[in-house]
Amino acid sequence: MKERSQAATTDLLEPTSRSTILCVDDDPDITHAIQKILSNYDVDVISDCCGRLGTWDVYKKKPDLIITDLRMPDGDGQHLLEEVKVNTQTSHIPVIVLTGQRDTHLPGQMRHLGAASFLQKPVHHTRLLAEISRFISLTALDWATANKNGLVYKQIESQTFVEYDNE
Repeated sequence: MKERSQAATTDLLEPTSRSTILCVDDDPDITHAIQKILSNYDVDVISDCCGRLGTWDVYKKKPDLIITDLRMPDGDGQHLLEEVKVNTQTSHIPVIVLTGQRDTHLPGQMRHLGAASFLQKPVHHTRLLAEISRFISLTALDWATANKNGLVYKQIESQTFVEYDNE
């Protein structure tokens, strides 16, 4: 069972500090799908194809949330997670591990290393959105118009997802 709470529609808003999500996965279909899912929300998504680039962007772009695969060439997600959690400047950033690995010990191992959440591929988009919304606000976008700073968004609702394990 999922619940959704709605806030009243607001007028056009000036761009505010949007949340940034760093998505690190060597499968471009996965990063593209996550970008597509999140394109309806007031967030910025940065995609990287390997752990080394992901680690670089953690420090360069300072994301509010990280979604990472585990097995990738040139720096895996476990190393990225360890790097993020050991540094006092980044240890506060929640990390969602999204992997196709089926090892039963892996969720506990990743949580022990500091992962905020563990999901297995394939994951339904509502489950992914529910996990993301645990850590950052997901405000749905109605439409956008150009202004001097880029885009002005009309917020139509704030969404809260509640997902129960028995589904």
